[in-house]
Amino acid sequence: MMAYSHIDNYLGEWEDERGNRLDIKKVNDETAVVSFFAAPDSQPLRRHWYREEPSVNMVAEYRPEDGPELVVELWEKGAGFRLYLTFEAAYVLDQARRDALVPGLSRHEEDDFLDQYYRLFEPLKHYTRRTAKHGAAPEGAKASPSNRE
Repeated sequence: MMAYSHIDNYLGEWEDERGNRLDIKKVNDETAVVSFFAAPDSQPLRRHWYREEPSVNMVAEYRPEDGPELVVELWEKGAGFRLYLTFEAAYVLDQARRDALVPGLSRHEEDDFLDQYYRLFEPLKHYTRRTAKHGAAPEGAKASPSNRE
């Protein structure tokens, strides 16, 4: 029997009301890889702020001692442009009271040029699960090399 980790709540495919999708796969109890696919064509974003890197296999960390969120690095690790995902069981703002991921974005104050890219992640409304939870990331799956320390 495998031990349960809170990061397991985040695993699987999620979709917001616009059709943006997140695919989250576990690497270990504190790390996942996250891919973001933009509506309407379900293609990864080209991250213009990050050498046109596609929004796939981005490093995400879950550190319960730092807070309840799964924190996705949208840029280089430590650069400060992050997507925060908070798991909410039976989310009260979802009409069907489904499990949800509630998103938030952050950046360093001096990086105001990033404001123009916030629209790529809008609307910042909750995501609901599309599929059953995935297991671990496939063998050999790694975060984008440029995302690692």
